[in-house]
Amino acid sequence: MNDQLQDLLKRVYEEGVAKANAEAEKIISQAKEQAENTVSQAKAEAERILKDAEKRAADLKKNTESDLNMAYNHTLTALKQKITDLILSEALNAKLNEAFNDPEFVKKIILETLTAWKENASSGTIIISEKMKPHLDEFYIKSLKDIFDGKLKVDFSPVMKQGFIITPEDGTYKIKFEGDDFANLFKSYLRPRTKEILFGKQ
Repeated sequence: MNDQLQDLLKRVYEEGVAKANAEAEKIISQAKEQAENTVSQAKAEAERILKDAEKRAADLKKNTESDLNMAYNHTLTALKQKITDLILSEALNAKLNEAFNDPEFVKKIILETLTAWKENASSGTIIISEKMKPHLDEFYIKSLKDIFDGKLKVDFSPVMKQGFIITPEDGTYKIKFEGDDFANLFKSYLRPRTKEILFGKQ
């Protein structure tokens, strides 16, 4: 009887141990699987973060390079424009100021301007720098008025340093002819060609 009891107890014990071992192995296996999944997910997340960081870095580099190129081109264009304007100013301003201080040159410009303007106006006013007054005799002033059949008023201005202004009788507009005005006009025409000579075709 005792032997049978011992055998029964032994069997129960062994079955219990076997079940415990099986359960332990199952738990360990699940734990390993979960650990592997966690590691795999962590690696995938790390790779995703790394790729995202690399993409952001690449985008930042691209945008920075684009901004730098834009700033460089803008600065270079502005510098070329400044150099061109300085050269044109040096070449034109002094010569035109000198020309507008020459009474004979101004008298010729006035005559040619009024003759051309006559096609668009039948009467008006010309305001001439006071400095020119001593150089304009009555015959010359009469010749100006004759262009408009006597319908031209000739005034002199102490405010104007040089040149002249013409305006129609209704005063709707004014056309200025001074050294700076001619310089700006010539610059607008000469600037593209000057820039091409200095820096080549863009």
